[in-house]
Amino acid sequence: MNSGELSRSTFCSPHYPLAVLVLLLAMKPGTWAQNPAVNAADDRSTTSARTGESSSAISRGESGRKLSIGPDDELDVSVYGVPDLSQHVRVDTSGDAHLLLVGPVHVAGLSSEEAQAVIEKQLVEGRFVKNPHVTVYVKEFTSQSVSVVGEVNKPGNYSALSTRRLYDAFQQAGGLTPTAGKVTITHPGQLNNPTTVTLSNDPIKSTEANVEIMPGDSITVSKAPIVYVLGEVVKPGGYVWDDGSNAKNFQGLTVMRVLALASGPAPGAALNRSRIIRRTSNGLQELPIRLKQIMAGKAPDPRLETEDILYVPGGRSSAYLSSVLTTLTVASIYRF
Repeated sequence: MNSGELSRSTFCSPHYPLAVLVLLLAMKPGTWAQNPAVNAADDRSTTSARTGESSSAISRGESGRKLSIGPDDELDVSVYGVPDLSQHVRVDTSGDAHLLLVGPVHVAGLSSEEAQAVIEKQLVEGRFVKNPHVTVYVKEFTSQSVSVVGEVNKPGNYSALSTRRLYDAFQQAGGLTPTAGKVTITHPGQLNNPTTVTLSNDPIKSTEANVEIMPGDSITVSKAPIVYVLGEVVKPGGYVWDDGSNAKNFQGLTVMRVLALASGPAPGAALNRSRIIRRTSNGLQELPIRLKQIMAGKAPDPRLETEDILYVPGGRSSAYLSSVLTTLTVASIYRF
């Protein structure tokens, strides 16, 4: 009598309460009675079975995201009740996993469940294990990554296993930079049909922007439309026009609006010596503005363009920042 038969005869003993027998009969697959072909099932195999159930549940969730095994992925393969066949393998460049007894098995492009079925079939056809129950847990999806580039602190490739949604990708990449703008998501095989996401501070729009990320997606975070305010203002720096508008509509940002973002001019500012420094196709250009008249409503409020620098000099300073290159050097501390 083997250990499996001993266990069954013990449970069927008249000394066992009827309620326990009913409970055992109602147990779901994955318990001691699931694989009658196994002759020995010690504590380790029982633990492996429970772990396998958990791994299968994870795999079922991942298969909905089309996670598939690929070259260089790491697999934990176990056969319930046969601990000697459990092993940790890495898929080779040809997509094969080299397993005990059955040899190389092509698993590239398969989900965990599909790989399990293939290995079970090979074990049965080779007459190695009768009615096997195989668990394949993908420890690391090396081949299934998500690329994050652009205005993030740590651009790179990240595992799709831990990157389920857009904000997961941002977290993996160390967060967004202060100048982060629109997000473009390119899907494999759909290079001409990317998904564009606009980031927003609105809670509802922010939730809608947290879209699902699929394996192989490429996420590009563009630089937001930004202008710079330097000199004698309360809060000098670079300012993003964060109203959900794109670069084309950025022309609506004016001198007075960006000056308001900088909390206005500081005391002693030489308002009428202010300049807009703009990058054009012909090089850098300085545009004098009469800021005092603009603030009084006696002159038109000029529109700004992306990357413009509004410089407000100090009235008490004799060293007026007339050099455009010097101004750009100062501005660089806000741009990078």
